[in-house]
Amino acid sequence: MEPLTSQQEAQLGSDELKDTVDQVRSKGNTAMLDEGGSLNDLENSTALQVHPGKILVPAAIDQVQGQALAALQVLKVIEADAQPGDLCTRREYARWLVTASGTLSKNSVSKVYPAMYIEKVSELAFDDITPEDPDFSSIQGLAEAGLIASKLSRNDLLQSSEGVQEPFYFFPESPLSRQDLVSWKMATEKRQLPEVDRKILYQTCGFIDIDRINPDAWPAIVADHSSGVHGIMALAFGYTRLFQPDKPVTKAQAAIALSTGEAVDVVNEELARIEAESIAEAAVAAHTALIAEVEKEVNASFEKELSLEREKINAVEKMALEATQELERLRSVREEENNSLLRERAAIESEMGVLSRLRHDVEEQLQSLMSDKTQISFERERINKLRNEAEKENQAIARLQYELEVERKALAMARTWAEDEAKRARGQAKALEEARERWERHGIKVVVDSDLQEDANAGVMWLDAGKQSDVDGTVARAEILISKLKNMASEVRGTSRAVIERIIGKVTSLISNLKECAAEAAGQAGEFQSAAFSRAGESLEQLQQRAIGLSSTIKDGAKRIADDCREGVGKISQKFKV
Repeated sequence: MEPLTSQQEAQLGSDELKDTVDQVRSKGNTAMLDEGGSLNDLENSTALQVHPGKILVPAAIDQVQGQALAALQVLKVIEADAQPGDLCTRREYARWLVTASGTLSKNSVSKVYPAMYIEKVSELAFDDITPEDPDFSSIQGLAEAGLIASKLSRNDLLQSSEGVQEPFYFFPESPLSRQDLVSWKMATEKRQLPEVDRKILYQTCGFIDIDRINPDAWPAIVADHSSGVHGIMALAFGYTRLFQPDKPVTKAQAAIALSTGEAVDVVNEELARIEAESIAEAAVAAHTALIAEVEKEVNASFEKELSLEREKINAVEKMALEATQELERLRSVREEENNSLLRERAAIESEMGVLSRLRHDVEEQLQSLMSDKTQISFERERINKLRNEAEKENQAIARLQYELEVERKALAMARTWAEDEAKRARGQAKALEEARERWERHGIKVVVDSDLQEDANAGVMWLDAGKQSDVDGTVARAEILISKLKNMASEVRGTSRAVIERIIGKVTSLISNLKECAAEAAGQAGEFQSAAFSRAGESLEQLQQRAIGLSSTIKDGAKRIADDCREGVGKISQKFKV
């Protein structure tokens, strides 16, 4: 493939510059062109706003770059978790640059110190880096040292036509570009860079994309190229004719850049120490392997002899084991026999204990049976006594029932006699009442003369005969009742006999009263006959009233007898219940 001519290279650089300007304008950034027609640092910064896409093919990690990253990690310049193939951001490179300056620089004149910030006194170098940013001191320190472009170093270029200062951004999360990698590092290494134009740059480096490189970075590129194989571009990018200033760099490339210049001695010492440690570790590993090999051979010989001894020991142990097993077997047999004897002895003792308990239980049961037998005999005697008493009570109850039945019969007979006599008395009273009403209804009057006296005598005789016949019948029936009651009283005794005797007394008293009433009525009839002429005005009603009085007397006597009978029956029933 033929190399490009100068005209083709210039045309390529012009086209790429035009594309870059159009891209910046499409993003809305205010990139400024100086009088010479080239982009300043602000245009370069805005180009870094575009974050790269996903890494599909990872970068090849050079051994030297990996060693430099490892050395800086040991020196606490780069974090221990940093991976060599990851892209490096502007924030990380600024922080590592300040840390490396303080750690790796032997001369205090070349050290970059972190910046401090005083409110209302200090001026911010970038509009997107505030004091709250974790890397503010490192980024602000680089800006205040004049090592990177900022508002502090470009105040004259950021003034607009109206006198208003344009914003200036650092874009800390954007990936670090190649030209920033070289220019920032060379600014910390050299206080004065050579003056370089496009021709000198092309003659020195031979890059075909010079027009894409920021002119402010030309001196740093030439100064780094003059270092030859120890320069940043040679160690980080290798051989190339395209510089690609906006291409992101990896953390391994940033580490090799930090390891150049004044820090190379410290890094080389650390690398030598690391290499010495690795060699020592390798030697130790080899020595360990040799010792292990010797130990293996010695162990093999020892194991061989030991195996023979072990075989002998195993044979002796086997014989001892067999003897031990035989002894154990004999011991187990003997123990089994002893255990059998102990079990038999325990069984015999247990049976003896059971027999003793059974004997004790039998004796207790025998005593219990004897006491139960005595108690049963006592209970039998008591039951016989209770049975005799019950039989006596039953006989007494039967006798009381018989006496009660006799009393009931006597009371029933007395009640029947009293009710019959009462019925007869009511019949006589009713007949007399009907006769009186009949006489009054016919208007019969009594006239006192000889005929009347005869009629009266005849009527009195008739009346006396009728009354005498009724009283005699009542007395005869009462005497029959008394004889029956006396026969019943002779059959019973005690309370029942007393009750029957009381009934007999009541009936006898009633008969005597009846006889007295009959005698009084006969006397009154004689008096009526003797005074018939003197009492001619008396009517037959008086005679009827006397007859009614006699009937009421008989009725009252019968009621009293019935009441006495009821009272006697109630007492007998109460006694029977008790």
